[in-house]
Amino acid sequence: MNHDLEDDGLDDVLSSPRTPSTALERAQEQFILEWGRMSSNWGINRTMAQIHALLFVSGVPLEVNEIMDRLQISRGNASMNLRELMDWGIVRRFRQPGDRKDVYISDTDPYQMFLRVVRERKRRELDPTADAIREVLAMLPPEDETEDARVLRGRLEALLEIFGLIDMGFKHILKTDMTLDEITGMLKLKELGIEGMQDWDRSKQ
Repeated sequence: MNHDLEDDGLDDVLSSPRTPSTALERAQEQFILEWGRMSSNWGINRTMAQIHALLFVSGVPLEVNEIMDRLQISRGNASMNLRELMDWGIVRRFRQPGDRKDVYISDTDPYQMFLRVVRERKRRELDPTADAIREVLAMLPPEDETEDARVLRGRLEALLEIFGLIDMGFKHILKTDMTLDEITGMLKLKELGIEGMQDWDRSKQ
């Protein structure tokens, strides 16, 4: 995956002032603290979440040294978590012409950021779990019709149905090219029934 960003319309961001006011800095610090706490409750590395929060609220690209100073973390810790954030697709790295230092910036669109986080968590957590359930299901001999086998087979198949519904939700809602207006329009198709949904799908192809 290419994490580098050559030129993506960042002139306005690059020209923004780097030194926040005291009140602004306090507000940023509070958000960074809460974002890290919330993410930790979700099983996401707290430092990774705080780096993302810092980049998200700063409004300007930051160098590794600036991130280290602001969050009081080591270079190794900062570098490791920045790589992870780039793997998630919510932080990008680029270098200005004539400058040897890399700087980092967060995706500033909250909706797109949400989509990337949810998609990555699905890829890392839900998809492997669904695959594992299929493997367990395949271990059951088809000819085994004992009560215990029927119970296990039925419960595993029910779990896979739930994962299938989640996949369907991703296909219809969590697409990177969909806007909020399109999502709202799709949800309104509930009144039209399945046929209306199929017509909407064909119109998007």
